[in-house]
Amino acid sequence: MVELPPGAGFYVQIVLFLAFAAILRALILEPTQRLLEKRQSQTHGVLLEAENAREEIDQLRKDLERRLVEARRQGSIAGDQLRRDAEAAEQKLLDDARADAGRVLGDVRARIEAELIEARTHLRADANNLARNAATRILGRSVEAHL
Repeated sequence: MVELPPGAGFYVQIVLFLAFAAILRALILEPTQRLLEKRQSQTHGVLLEAENAREEIDQLRKDLERRLVEARRQGSIAGDQLRRDAEAAEQKLLDDARADAGRVLGDVRARIEAELIEARTHLRADANNLARNAATRILGRSVEAHL
């Protein structure tokens, strides 16, 4: 049953409840609240550091990709230059070989022409001697050469 006005026991219970609430607040709630706030600030700091690290990693990755693109471009340019240099060296070697072959061929042709002229000269002389000897044998007398 409800008593109106409430008795002294009710007021004692309210005072005890408030005292108990103050003790709980001082011993449990406030230290727990401070601990939770401390953890949240630490977590927030770690999250900020993680975000900064992620941004730095992204920046480094972009820088690395840019460097790789530049390195590939430089490598391509260097490869093209090496290829052009090799083609030029090959062309020079071919031109030098053709020039040497032309000189050798000219020398060989000149030597063959000289040997041919010399051989014709010897053959004419031998043909004249053979003809004179044959005429001498056939005619039975000496025949002089008329050239």
